[in-house]
Amino acid sequence: MLWLGIDTSDKNLFVCLYRDNECLALTCYEAWQRQSEYLVEDVEKVFASAKVKKTDLQAVIAAKGPGSYTGVRIGLTVAKTLSFALKLPLFLVSSLEILQQYPKPSICLSNARSKRSYFGVYEGGKVLVEDCIKTNDEVRAYIAEHPEYVLCGDIAYLGYDSSAYLPAENFYRCLDDAHRCNEPLSASPVYLKDDYGTTNMKTIVRKSIPSDISRILEIEEACFVPPYDEKTLLYELTGNPFSHVYSALVDGEVVGYIDFMITFNSATINRIAVKEEFRRKGVGNLLLGQVIKDCEAEKDEEVEYLTLEVRASNEKAIRFYKKHKFQDVTVKKGYYDDGEDAIYMTRCLIHG
Repeated sequence: MLWLGIDTSDKNLFVCLYRDNECLALTCYEAWQRQSEYLVEDVEKVFASAKVKKTDLQAVIAAKGPGSYTGVRIGLTVAKTLSFALKLPLFLVSSLEILQQYPKPSICLSNARSKRSYFGVYEGGKVLVEDCIKTNDEVRAYIAEHPEYVLCGDIAYLGYDSSAYLPAENFYRCLDDAHRCNEPLSASPVYLKDDYGTTNMKTIVRKSIPSDISRILEIEEACFVPPYDEKTLLYELTGNPFSHVYSALVDGEVVGYIDFMITFNSATINRIAVKEEFRRKGVGNLLLGQVIKDCEAEKDEEVEYLTLEVRASNEKAIRFYKKHKFQDVTVKKGYYDDGEDAIYMTRCLIHG
């Protein structure tokens, strides 16, 4: 059987082309948060290197997570596309399962950030502990309780030696009915989203950097009409001397951002947006809180007001702003390009 394996769930971008258990071509290197730039090209490279055609392919197998929020989706999207276009069976495997040192009992780990780890335990292909998220302290305690187990994965962040990353053999073992996806087009990544089901998820707000732009543009396109284009966003990030742009990250992935300006005694919020699946979990509160922190830190002149415009039809956003002490001031008729009115809102910072 000629099969293609893909893993983009963590720092490494891994693509392999095998005939049964014989490697025909393989590429593997660190491409953290850049898998989308290289994956399609790397798939082309392995076929060219092996001198076989895509139409010769007989199966596709991909890591379904847990791991990088965007990375998993990118790898799975390419795998699903190949499966659909070429009418091939699609096999899905845990990104932790492919780290195991078969058949030894293996603690499989990857960095979930915010002092947490993706954690699963396997032995001889059997699941001893289902994939989950543990704090790094919980992981260390489990390791201490099972000194005979092999540690697998890129785990230098825990202070342990990392094992070799060679998932192809484990891919091959998972070309079975248990891992076959019966409905490839409906296949979805495993994000361990239950961990995000409360407002206690670990969210970091920091200044946006150029590598965030592609993720922010995705959020823009989902939230605004018209969205910022890359040129506009890059100007806000690096060219506008008055703008402040911050990203909210969960597990190292940008899930929201805010763009605002401070001029003289007021601050204007130009954009605030959060990915749909991360809304109502406190991300917007943190982003808005960052605006207030920056305003309070201004030394040249006291910032008295926050201002913004919001579409009159955007009831959810209006409720959010009113919860945060914004008040309606006036309606700006035909403010948006499509003719919709804007509600101009302000919040006084001096009096809370």
